[in-house]
Amino acid sequence: MTHPQTLGSYRVICPLGEGGMARVYLCNSRGIGGFRKLLVVKALRSDFASDAEFLEMFLDEARIAGRLNHPNVVQTNEVGVADGTHFIAMEYLEGQPLSALIKRVSRKGMPIHLHLRILADALLGLHYAHELADFDGTKLSVVHRDVSPQNITTARPKSSTSASQKRRAQQPLHAKAC
Repeated sequence: MTHPQTLGSYRVICPLGEGGMARVYLCNSRGIGGFRKLLVVKALRSDFASDAEFLEMFLDEARIAGRLNHPNVVQTNEVGVADGTHFIAMEYLEGQPLSALIKRVSRKGMPIHLHLRILADALLGLHYAHELADFDGTKLSVVHRDVSPQNITTARPKSSTSASQKRRAQQPLHAKAC
């Protein structure tokens, strides 16, 4: 199947995967002065877009994702519709799924401290989502319905400092729940 060239203002680089009701793409956002940023765009499949129930599920996911703001949870940047395709634009994580890491080094070949660090980081993000309250203080009781090694990304830690600083070698991996 061919993929779209653009989704809203985002240029599609390549497909990353497909889930039950959406396709996921690696995209590029461009701005003035040569600004470019990689991000991930999740697009509702056209065969589900005409179904009001699936569209509402997709938009509900987007509304909840937009409220999440935690270092161990993927950030949502935008929700939109372009040429009839509903999409969610999300943070791109430089890393790999935990499933790929396990496959490469095997569970027994991975040091226990790395197992524990990834698990602890993922649980911090999941706990934050579960405890999330809406703007009026009402608990949202968010439950991630697909916690699995392919939905946990092992990535370099983020910093709030200027991008002009040098990155240290051998930074530990941190996990984010997708």
